[in-house]
This record gives sequence, structure tokens and C-alpha cells, in this order.
Amino acid sequence: MDNFNVRRDFDLNELKEQIKAKGVLNPITVIPFKDENGKELYKLVDGERRYRATMEAIGEGANIPWIKALKAPKDATTEDLYIEQMMRNEGKRFTEYECALMFRRFKEEFGYSQVEIADKFKKSPAFVSKCLSLLDLPPYIQEKIVRGELSAKAAREIASSYETPKEQVKAAKSAVDSALKQGKAVATNKEVLGNLKDSREAKSISEALRKVWAYLDGGSTLVDIDALAKLLDKTESLSQAMREYKKQM
Repeated sequence: MDNFNVRRDFDLNELKEQIKAKGVLNPITVIPFKDENGKELYKLVDGERRYRATMEAIGEGANIPWIKALKAPKDATTEDLYIEQMMRNEGKRFTEYECALMFRRFKEEFGYSQVEIADKFKKSPAFVSKCLSLLDLPPYIQEKIVRGELSAKAAREIASSYETPKEQVKAAKSAVDSALKQGKAVATNKEVLGNLKDSREAKSISEALRKVWAYLDGGSTLVDIDALAKLLDKTESLSQAMREYKKQM
């Protein structure tokens, strides 16, 4: 079914090799429907990852003439099928972002509260809220999460540390770039916090330099950094250090 599956990261290689060796062990689930000519067809509602891995295996020469498929119960509702999709995730758990997409469906399509969603999926309300918060992030950051270039934890750290979407996107780009320079595929909290520390230090130094310039009344473009640092260590006061520094000029 179009857009029925919330799965975004299929990661098929390992499953494909398992299927080549042992076949598809768990049946997929389909629902029957009739096309405009009355011919019965089937829509896949559970097992898309198994189906994709099987097709790749066949494309690489595996002899898999058929796989088992179960018909969903005739009285199964869309809500029931969504829940089955989440509960039957053999082999690969849904990511927080994929959970968020499913939880949003239950909010928007069925009018569930976050507490009701938590009860429905046997999760804590805090987990549901944590997942849904990812959908409030700028599209660029959501894309990086889906592509596995930015961890969900790092994305939440960015959201809590930077106020505007522009700042958040800039921070995400910086974190991803930092990870790539280190040969890492995924930017984590480490990169975000490291860049945040650098940013705060740079801002602090910038503010300090402006204060120094103000104390000098714009009278000099050259500052003896070592001498000023020693005075700051000695006095532990910028104003006092600047007074002594100006006396030495």
C-alpha cells in the first residue's frame, strides 16, 4: 500500500544473505482487493523489508519461486494493520523517527492522545513525546536522520541548544561535517556538543575582545595578549587588568 509502511531505513544486505541461505522464514501479510476488471490483487501490509530483500536476492541469482503470504483478517481495520506493522518488526527495530511517523498517524487519523498512543504500543508517554518531537525539526535535519547521517539524540540536542530553525540547520551541518572529517558515518551527540562548546567559546572570546576594545577607547589596534593575560590572572578582574594594562602602554 502506498506510504503504508513507516519504514525508512530498510538495511537489506544482511537479511538478503539470510534469505539466500534459508529462504523467507516468516510469511508476509497481504490484503486482497479487486481491480477495475474484477481481478483479485493483493496489497502488502506487513513484510515489505522481507519482500525487498527477496527481490534483491532473486536479482542476484537466487532461486526463490515463491514466498509464504497470509491474508489479513477480513475485519482488520487500518488501525489494526498499523499496530501489526509496528509489533511484527522481526530482525530490525523501527527507529525513533519511524516510530514518530506511526505515532503521528494515530494522532491525526484516529485522534489518539499521546498517553493513548503509549498505551496502544506498550511504550512510555515520554518515549512517544520524544519521538514526535523529531517531526518538529527543520526538514533538512529530518532528512539527515532518515539517511542515517545524524542520530536522533544529536538532533534533539540541537533542538534544545539552538532557538531558530536557521541556527539548528547550521548546527546540524556542522556536526555532520565534523563526523565526516573523522571518518564517521553518523554525527552523534559528541560532534554536536563539541561544536556547541567551540561556538560558545568563540562567542565568549568575541565578547571579551569587544570589551577590551571598549576599555582601550579605540586608541590602539595592537594588544599584547600575553601581558594582558598575565594581568587578568593576577587581578581576576577585566576592569582592573585593563587599568593596569593602560598604565603600562
